[in-house]
Amino acid sequence: MSEKGLNRRSGQNGYFENFVDHGFKRNLVAASISKAGGSTVHAVAGRQKLLHGSAMLVAAACLIGSGSSLAEDVAGDPASEIARLKQKLAEAEQENELLKNSLVNASAAGAAPVSASTANSAKAEGGSVTDTEESSDKQPEVEAKNLSEVVVTSRRKEEKLQEVPVPITVLGGKNLDRDRTLDVQDLTRRAPGVTATTPNGRRTGISIRGIGKASGNDSMEPAVGVMIDDVFMSHVGMSYQDFTDLDRVEVLRGPQGTLMGKNTTIGVLNYVSKAPSFTQQGFVEGEVGGNQQNDILPGAFKARASYSNAIVDDLLAFRASSFINTQDGDLHNINAEGGTFNERNRYGGRLQFLLTPAEAVRFRLNIDYAESHENSNVKPKMFEPATFLDGSPRTTTYSSRISRGYFNGYRPIIGDDAWNNIDIGQAQALPTINGGVSGKLDWDIGPGTLTSVLAYREFHFNAKNDSEETKFDIARSGTKVDTKQYSEELRYAWSPTDWLDTQSGLFLMHTETDSTSRNLYGNDAGAFYAGNGDYNRLTTNATGIGLLRGSLNNVYVATNTTPATDSAALFEQVNWHITDKATLTLGIRETFESKNNSIEKTATFYDGSALTPVTGGTNAQNTAANAIRAARVQQTYDRQSGERIDEWSTSWLANPSYKIDEDVMVYASAAGGQKSSSVQFNTSNGDSVYVKPEKSLDFGLGVKSLWLDKKVMLNVNLYHTTVTDYQATTSIPDATSQTGYRSELGNIPEITAMGVEVDSAYYPSSWLTFSFGGAYNHARYTDWTTATCPAEIPTSVQAVCDNTGKQVVGAPDLTGIFGVDLHKPLGFAGLTGHAWVNSVVRSSQNLEAQLSSWGVQDAYQVTDVGIGLFTGGKNKYEVNLVANNVFDTQYTTSVNDYSNSYPVGYDGIGARRYVGLVLKSTF
Repeated sequence: MSEKGLNRRSGQNGYFENFVDHGFKRNLVAASISKAGGSTVHAVAGRQKLLHGSAMLVAAACLIGSGSSLAEDVAGDPASEIARLKQKLAEAEQENELLKNSLVNASAAGAAPVSASTANSAKAEGGSVTDTEESSDKQPEVEAKNLSEVVVTSRRKEEKLQEVPVPITVLGGKNLDRDRTLDVQDLTRRAPGVTATTPNGRRTGISIRGIGKASGNDSMEPAVGVMIDDVFMSHVGMSYQDFTDLDRVEVLRGPQGTLMGKNTTIGVLNYVSKAPSFTQQGFVEGEVGGNQQNDILPGAFKARASYSNAIVDDLLAFRASSFINTQDGDLHNINAEGGTFNERNRYGGRLQFLLTPAEAVRFRLNIDYAESHENSNVKPKMFEPATFLDGSPRTTTYSSRISRGYFNGYRPIIGDDAWNNIDIGQAQALPTINGGVSGKLDWDIGPGTLTSVLAYREFHFNAKNDSEETKFDIARSGTKVDTKQYSEELRYAWSPTDWLDTQSGLFLMHTETDSTSRNLYGNDAGAFYAGNGDYNRLTTNATGIGLLRGSLNNVYVATNTTPATDSAALFEQVNWHITDKATLTLGIRETFESKNNSIEKTATFYDGSALTPVTGGTNAQNTAANAIRAARVQQTYDRQSGERIDEWSTSWLANPSYKIDEDVMVYASAAGGQKSSSVQFNTSNGDSVYVKPEKSLDFGLGVKSLWLDKKVMLNVNLYHTTVTDYQATTSIPDATSQTGYRSELGNIPEITAMGVEVDSAYYPSSWLTFSFGGAYNHARYTDWTTATCPAEIPTSVQAVCDNTGKQVVGAPDLTGIFGVDLHKPLGFAGLTGHAWVNSVVRSSQNLEAQLSSWGVQDAYQVTDVGIGLFTGGKNKYEVNLVANNVFDTQYTTSVNDYSNSYPVGYDGIGARRYVGLVLKSTF
């Protein structure tokens, strides 16, 4: 009889009505599942039921232990005996509550909690969680104390974290909620080896081991993949949103292309949402707070909510979740426009349905939408060097332009004050929209399970930035992006023999993007961009000043590209269980991709009319005005197509592992991945640019271990990763560009990263947790002899630099993440106290693409703390006081080198100190 059938039948015959049978039989079911080799989730659920039933067992023991004398005692003093039994029951229930509260979160650095929601997720994803087990969701969410019970799905099936021979950091839902880990930038403070810059959706860049960042190129696919509920995100901007109601996030390091999506040549971020439940569960949370810009009134309001329940018992369930996140930015705009920048103004939601028409069939429909309108994507001006590196003077700078008499002595914000203030009059809030729908079918057919994941997603982004970030109407720029993707993944998992299990699959994806980069010049643009000679000629009289203003006013320059990709792949991964302790995992993925792209550059007035010569003054004045315009408009060209790419790429894996004993496993791995070429253009003239495929080769050696009765987890991984023809956006000298350089996707011949990664956790007691995650990452350019020199070296002196042996951009040598979690019952009023600290430390790194000396970010530390109280019982209430970046550390995640029209800008300033009060109710 099936597990579900057993539960239904037992419900019919009424044995659950007897509290002794309820306590014993429910746990016997879970115990039998665990003993038979069922999923870890079942064992955890069984232990949760054991805690719930302990009070019942104690009461039963009292009855049994009294034997035949019970009737006599009751007859003698029934009221006294009843009071005594009630006291025993109360004491047992109190002990049960203390035990539940002692099951604290797993380590944020390396161990994910396994909660009741994980059990429900197992059912949705193909596990065999019983109805009885799901009833645990009526209890306060309880997390696995035993570190051996952490469950992941990083290999497309449920496995214990400690038995997966892959370096993985897992962050569980409870820790994600506790630490307010809502977006990718938050994740970098929890997972060692992960870095990111997130000035906006389009320019989001994610790296693992210092490799993989992509910035501002819509024809470039990321090397670090992002998976959300089994769906691969083709554009990195699709990860620019808040994530809420998560079961866990898995960070997989090294090539993962065999199973986990296309082009994941260096790693994957795998987001897993909580699944619908057939029993009621949910929460409501509200938060108010502020940062250093809010002296009196709160500058932040945040709310999150989730609710799940059955629509039709055992057939159809749903889960709905939503969020709103509004928060003032850290940069106060002193302009008359007012407001703050680097703010949060976003909202969204997710609606899921789980259909189980038969025990062998499970279908999950997932619909999500997230939108933001935020003043962001600014580059506070930090330095304006007066000379080049060799000491020669810079004749044309941002400061020299803005100090012209036309601007009446305007003093821009440059230097330390730029950490707190900005002066912007032309920027508009950036809208970013992410949304999609997916359907996942799991069908137990034949000897295995057939899984189909069909999905559609959209990404929309529209930037209208203030190019020079002043109060003047100089220029607005930004890119409008619309991306659509369709994908289907079909896979079959089965075990043909006791010593072999396998997954075979087909993956199809179509992606198309329409990207338009725009520059709209304003009334003051001519005075700013004019060369010194032209400026002087046009400022001698009122007529000339009129021509100066008209030279660029309302001139609109747009460059449109239309990259599209069709991808098809076949993959196979097998686990050969050579002995009970030794396993060899082999995998291969063969991908065929067809790519095309086109480009067009136009120059018109903003109303769409054709550009006409500037006239009305002397010949010299007219010539000067038209020269200013010509320098900005540059060369235009009609629509032209790039050379189509049809290309095969291969990903492979060889991964032996050996279990020394129940708690110690050693493993080795060799893996290769490839990201296909990209159709690119020289945007100045429209010529095609060939970008080679990017290939990675990774070798690893690791150990996963538990010690001291599973109270200590220590996972260590050694790695050596080589990436050849690394695809990166670099700056190319271009005299026709307004900055003197243009951005272009190209290849860096070779990068090598080698080091050690550590994930660990320690439970010295039931109420205290220590965690540590760390990485030593020696990431260097091992072949880059033809790099473009940074702007501080004049091209007339040296145009090409040898960066071989230098530290990879954005790759700190040392990263450490330390955490402490105190979670202790207070012994009165049913309250439990909670306090935690999480701190990340990074060594110095260079964040500028050409390794300018101005791009160095010194070592820094960011610390988050929190303290709170919560109640026990069926409905749990929490109040928490949280502080992010409590020491108000100033740091950046990205640096733009200076040009002839802008100083050194920090376009990735980290969030400053924030303090919030959080109220939450869980039911």
